[in-house]
Amino acid sequence: MADPGLDSWKNVTKFILACRRDEGIPMFKTRFAGQRFIGNGVLAICWGGHDKVGSVLFTNVPKEDLELIEESIGDWRKLLRKYGTPEELEEAESYGIYLKGYKLPKFR
Repeated sequence: MADPGLDSWKNVTKFILACRRDEGIPMFKTRFAGQRFIGNGVLAICWGGHDKVGSVLFTNVPKEDLELIEESIGDWRKLLRKYGTPEELEEAESYGIYLKGYKLPKFR
């Protein structure tokens, strides 16, 4: 279940770290059915993991971050570089990925 206090974009690093600690992959979506979410929204999804981190709809996301998400792959790393600390990035990259009972090997 999503933490109701996470919906502010300033908490994007908290979402990324929670998802990685759960051994999931943070994914960000700016559109549904080809239409942008209202209010510069971004749907954050923790794919995989142990299902302890729910999805969050962030609102009032800066335009440059919307563009970063739409133009790139591995956007959670770019967002963590922008908003987090080097230590948070190192921690997030240290976790593996867990899918339906299988822990996948780390790739760097």
